[in-house]
Amino acid sequence: MPIEKITIVVIFLLVLILLQLVIKYRGRMVKVSFPKANNISVNARLNLSKTERADLISVGSQSFIVIFTKGNSPSIIELTADNQLTSEFVSE
Repeated sequence: MPIEKITIVVIFLLVLILLQLVIKYRGRMVKVSFPKANNISVNARLNLSKTERADLISVGSQSFIVIFTKGNSPSIIELTADNQLTSEFVSE
């Protein structure tokens, strides 16, 4: 095998390793720059049909209903004191 082909393969592998290191480093930087989202939670999920569902999501002290439908963007409704859902559990 000529030395030129071996050199090309070695250079190509070094470029791939360098690219992998750059991607790993930038991924860590993105994680550090965003705050942790530990105050977001999905409280309830209701399947409305095979392709539709509604989620009750809490972000801090605010609550939202997110309705997902196939082929459309999600609809987000903020729950205020006027339209706040009450959670009542019926024991059977």
